[in-house]
Amino acid sequence: MPAVSFYLKKEVLDAIRARASSGNIPISRIISRAVENYLKTDEMNAARKRVMERIRQAVRPADWEVLHRERTAADADRD
Repeated sequence: MPAVSFYLKKEVLDAIRARASSGNIPISRIISRAVENYLKTDEMNAARKRVMERIRQAVRPADWEVLHRERTAADADRD
């Protein structure tokens, strides 16, 4: 695996060191996992946008507002 250098704020590095020490985990693993999770989140957001775009293309604009109101009401009922 290639090595990468970068700068962190002291308080961030201190927090990572504390977490690594308490969990007996290498600092590099904590940072790698954080970056991987960030990238997964980015990919999931992009996928959501693609799905919504496909839905918008499949549904006529007038119907979209009706569907949006129905879904919003259904989501509100879940709480």
